[in-house]
Amino acid sequence: VVFFFFFQAEDGIRDPLWSRGLGDVYKRQGINAEYMGIIMIRGLISRGFAKVLTKETLGQNVLNAEYAVRGAIVAKAEELGARLKNGESLPFKKILYCNIGNPLSLGQPTFTFDREVISCAMNPLLLKSNDISKDARDRAAAFIKSVEYPHSLGAYTASPGLPIVRESIKKFIEARDGYPTNINNLFLTNGASDGVTTMFQMLITGPQDGIMIPIPQYPLYSALISLFSGTLVPYYLDESKGWGLDMEDLALNYKKAYDQGKKIKAIVVINPGNPTGQVMTKSNLEDIVKFCYEHKLVICTDEVYQTNIYGSKPFVSMKKVMHDLGAPYNQTELVSFHSTSKGLLGECGLRGGYMELENLDPFVQGQLLKLRTITLCPNSVGQLTTEVMVNPPKAGVNSPEVVELYEKEKEMIFNGLKKRSKLLTDKLNSIPGLSANELEGAMYSFPRVHLTDSAVKAAKAKGMAPDAMYCVDVLEQTGIVVVPGSGFKQRDGTHHFRITNLIFQTEEFAHALESFTEFNKKFFAKYCQTSHQYSHPKLINCLLYTSPSPRDLSTSRMPSSA
Repeated sequence: VVFFFFFQAEDGIRDPLWSRGLGDVYKRQGINAEYMGIIMIRGLISRGFAKVLTKETLGQNVLNAEYAVRGAIVAKAEELGARLKNGESLPFKKILYCNIGNPLSLGQPTFTFDREVISCAMNPLLLKSNDISKDARDRAAAFIKSVEYPHSLGAYTASPGLPIVRESIKKFIEARDGYPTNINNLFLTNGASDGVTTMFQMLITGPQDGIMIPIPQYPLYSALISLFSGTLVPYYLDESKGWGLDMEDLALNYKKAYDQGKKIKAIVVINPGNPTGQVMTKSNLEDIVKFCYEHKLVICTDEVYQTNIYGSKPFVSMKKVMHDLGAPYNQTELVSFHSTSKGLLGECGLRGGYMELENLDPFVQGQLLKLRTITLCPNSVGQLTTEVMVNPPKAGVNSPEVVELYEKEKEMIFNGLKKRSKLLTDKLNSIPGLSANELEGAMYSFPRVHLTDSAVKAAKAKGMAPDAMYCVDVLEQTGIVVVPGSGFKQRDGTHHFRITNLIFQTEEFAHALESFTEFNKKFFAKYCQTSHQYSHPKLINCLLYTSPSPRDLSTSRMPSSA
């Protein structure tokens, strides 16, 4: 480009964008324009061509958005994994990704029926194969027939999703809750995250708009609030009460934001909890509905773990609670999210899910449809996966053989998750320095790490959050990837991490937990404070790791950092 301008000017031809060519200027001054062009190009090459997109030119909203589940620790894990593949000797032989709810990556099998249906729909030639159950072939054939362009599952679908899938979701919700569902209120999404993103786009217009988020929270919510320039209004779950809801705290934080001039528009409820693993009581859910009706808030309820229930508390949907309360509370604006990524399917990569809208203004719902049309449609394979999730093989509808196999696979997956949930909770609570609530649902435990002052100071010296330093040490010594609690937000002065129960082979999971136990012995011995003892029986007395003699914890004091 530089040469072009010089040579055009040298020949007496002027570029219309320039008042006069640089070459002409150089010529008048007796300077060789071609030589100057070479000098300038060399300078550009030596400096490197300037980039348009740089840290300085990126939007601040993008820089502010963070997603800890796939943050720096995961990048470090990938680096260590590459070193293992190259034959390097490390303290462990394998990276165990316990940082994310990605069941199939950790060995969980898929459902035979589901994969048969998906396979036939993608490749209709399989509809003639006797190696695939007739039930699966019939389901796939019905799905193919419903597509506007038969045998073209790759074609765009309607923006809200295929009617056949939405009809199955409608029946699923009605059977679960006992209340009618309007099919026009159902929108298929690429996983639940896609639906949440759309709703936050609708809700947030600027920093004056507040969204109430449970703390600890799933980082998707805080990231989207940052991305759309909103304000995060926290409400804190009570760790001492099994991560239960504290309505006084919720009301206090609402008033605090309101007094600061914020317009609080919505509240997020995650049930079962992520990262906290609790199942909310119906009473807690009723309190939320009443609060939101009185304060005119939209409820956004994340219910993707509704089939991951391991304790005695049942899952109750927010929709059922709202309608059970009756008028006027059943007029509260509600958006519910579900996904194929969690539950017992764990089909994260197929990106299936849906959202149901209740009591939204018709104009607003029309605008939401407009937003969905901009992205054309959710992917068709995810839609089909959603259909088989909400409409599994049933006795009296499908053949006994297909139903029996499905139930057997379902029981195996569920029992494994439940067994590992108890194993995880018991092991965490047996380790001095850690304490964990019962894992009632979902796929995660969120134990507290009672770090000593010396550990906190060491982390600060490294410029790291204390629980981030702990998690990096866990990774480097055991190969286990966990996420620091600071990435989920937590009460000041406390430190946590999130760990999944998803390693499918229970023996491998148990072995990993033993390795984790040994790590903690070394970690707390390294950062032991012999001048302190602890008062809570679950908390660590560092001397337990350095002296074989037992100590009476009941008469001791807790250090200020715990």
